[in-house]
Amino acid sequence: MSRRIEFKTSVATALSGLDVSAKKLLELVGREKPAGQHHMKYTPADLRTARYRAAGIDPAEENSLLPLAAPSKIPPIIITRMTKGGVGKTSISVNVAAALALMGYRVLIVDADPQASASNLLGVESAFDTTIKHIGHFLTKRSTSEPDTDLAEAIVPIYEDGFLDLIPADITLAETDASMVTVMASHERVMHFLKRNSPFLSRKYDCIVVDTAPGTTPIGLAFTYAAKEAGKVLTVVEPEGSCLRALDSLASNLAEIQSVTGASIGMEVVINKYHPSLKHIRESMGFLYSKYGAMLNDSIIPQFSGFARQMNASSRDGAPLVESDPTSTGAAAIFDVAKSLIRNFGITQPGLPKAE
Repeated sequence: MSRRIEFKTSVATALSGLDVSAKKLLELVGREKPAGQHHMKYTPADLRTARYRAAGIDPAEENSLLPLAAPSKIPPIIITRMTKGGVGKTSISVNVAAALALMGYRVLIVDADPQASASNLLGVESAFDTTIKHIGHFLTKRSTSEPDTDLAEAIVPIYEDGFLDLIPADITLAETDASMVTVMASHERVMHFLKRNSPFLSRKYDCIVVDTAPGTTPIGLAFTYAAKEAGKVLTVVEPEGSCLRALDSLASNLAEIQSVTGASIGMEVVINKYHPSLKHIRESMGFLYSKYGAMLNDSIIPQFSGFARQMNASSRDGAPLVESDPTSTGAAAIFDVAKSLIRNFGITQPGLPKAE
């Protein structure tokens, strides 16, 4: 069952991306406060509407704008990769996807990790759901040109009105990893999936976020190769020794992919769990800026207990931090990262220009 998302005026004005007052935002949204409701509550659809009206476009004309958005083109795709677990990659992936959805962008998140942590964080209990059709089902299909007629069946709605959808995972996804070892040109399977389904994906979504498994797996490599569409992967690093070595390992992995396939794929690095009072953290930050400075995202995620609580919550009650506590310090940092990714990955609504 999809969830209805509402938030207060201060959150809405911050997420709209528009330099407008609360009064002007209400005018752009164009609806009255419901009777008996003390404060106006906004939805992702409201913010989407406001951006169209601010650009002088009737929101009702959105479907007619789709041809302008090149419906056969793959939506912007943010693929998260890291060779080491425990850095907060899944938490950041899911929260960024949810943040984009709260802002009014239509987002598909693909859980490409057999541990299914992203699915569980979004409230899908994959271990007990025998009806799940994970991404492995599509990567192992022989057809490389015909659209997948059963793709819609695999998608689980998370937020109301299609703002956040999920292709969940479960432990059987590990079987796909094992089988892809012997598949010819397995690194191209994700690209085949995206291309043959691009009309469906571009009509429904403004962007795709993929959470991959830690380490180097056939599925992870296939998604990494597909990141050539964006020119880079999104990676998360904790500023401490073993994580820095893992970042070096990922950089080597990308260099190897380029030497074998010719695909040039860079990195956008998000620093997570930053704690300025710790000496080893400060030293590691110096290393990161000296070696990967040009690749570092401008926003840094602080050490924040809310991220741990969301991962420890039961899937039935769990929710991304940006949804459950949108005014927290951690959520504010995620929103800043999401806004930067809108620019850096070219995310927009049909008919609107990309952010500069």
